[in-house]
Amino acid sequence: MPEQGKPETIHLVVLELHHHGELLKNLYDTLKLNNFKLTLVTIPKVYKDSGLPSAGSDPRLDIQLKKPEEYIADFLQRMAPVFASADIIYFNTVAGYWKEVNRIRFTAPAIIRIHNAHCDLSPLRHFRNPVLNSPAILSHLLRKVLIGREWNLRKSLFEKIDYVMFPNETITHYVKDHNWVDPQKILDPVLPFGYLGEKELRKIPDINQRDTINIAITGKVTNCKKDFTLVYRALRKYLQDPNSPRVKLTLLGNAGHKQVGNIIRNFESLTSDRFHLDYSTDYVPAEEFEKKVASVDFFVAPIKIDTHFKKYREVYGKSKMSGVENDILRYRKPSLIPSNYIIESPLDKAIEYFPPDPESLANSIKSWAINQTYREIALAFNQMKKYNRNDIADNFYDLCKKMKHQKQANKESS
Repeated sequence: MPEQGKPETIHLVVLELHHHGELLKNLYDTLKLNNFKLTLVTIPKVYKDSGLPSAGSDPRLDIQLKKPEEYIADFLQRMAPVFASADIIYFNTVAGYWKEVNRIRFTAPAIIRIHNAHCDLSPLRHFRNPVLNSPAILSHLLRKVLIGREWNLRKSLFEKIDYVMFPNETITHYVKDHNWVDPQKILDPVLPFGYLGEKELRKIPDINQRDTINIAITGKVTNCKKDFTLVYRALRKYLQDPNSPRVKLTLLGNAGHKQVGNIIRNFESLTSDRFHLDYSTDYVPAEEFEKKVASVDFFVAPIKIDTHFKKYREVYGKSKMSGVENDILRYRKPSLIPSNYIIESPLDKAIEYFPPDPESLANSIKSWAINQTYREIALAFNQMKKYNRNDIADNFYDLCKKMKHQKQANKESS
């Protein structure tokens, strides 16, 4: 029990077994603003890539790492006292370890985050390719589903877990409409993956003092999830008009890998006194990265709507969320978004949709550049209290406290 007059501290244990280090950092940055003690149970690579404080630097943050030669099953068994001490257990990413996670014993209320709704909730209907025409999917069915019992183990874990949370309201409604989860288990997405950046990070340069528009694309530079060819063709068309403002394109993601291929070559072929490309093949220090972002006028998000996770088809904006939403919020940058990707309110006030073809995107870039549309749209970030870190922390704290006390009351009455 908390001391009289002192707010109750909620011990949240977070399990992350894959690669979502940036989400863990967002989680920490948000929840440290309220009365949480956070224990992170994860693997060394995730922790290293997360940017979280060093172990012991914050008394309210505890880091529990898998040992180098330790199996996941042994690691989770060693963590039994940690799970037993939790007020709330938060399964962030556990895909692929259904058997091991199923063995965790816990009495605290548990939440699982769903990142890929088709894969996790309706796999049979959402294979990437026709089953009979795909040896890889047939092999997956044999090894993972029939022998490995992946679907059964996942179903068993979902039955044990009290609540499910999705990245945003759009995906929440999509799942509810398809009745893939008991509605009483579905929580409102009061803990979004991203939060609204601080005001000093949203400065937009004064275009009246220059004649170049600076647009940027976030995320890894690869055609796997983004259509860089669409942007290239749109810019090529845009530059055909000699009266349109000069353009600087900044690629904010890593461009130092094999998948870059023709992406850089295409953009560099546009180089002239009216077009400049800025990208990096190496690690960019945080201070330099923030300067790059601060100089950007607006984002362009060439999201490929149809994507996949493992052998399953996912749809960005329906069953899966794109990271561009977090980027828009964090850096307070308006964005051009394909019209077939759904952005929820109030974030939709900071974007403008374009039909996903080169001519439409070229026209949208030209309109924003000439009319400075992005400057007016950027004012919408001042009305996004929903994504304020303090409000997110408060709402999630109230939710966790309610869940904890409800479980205790149910136990006492049984």
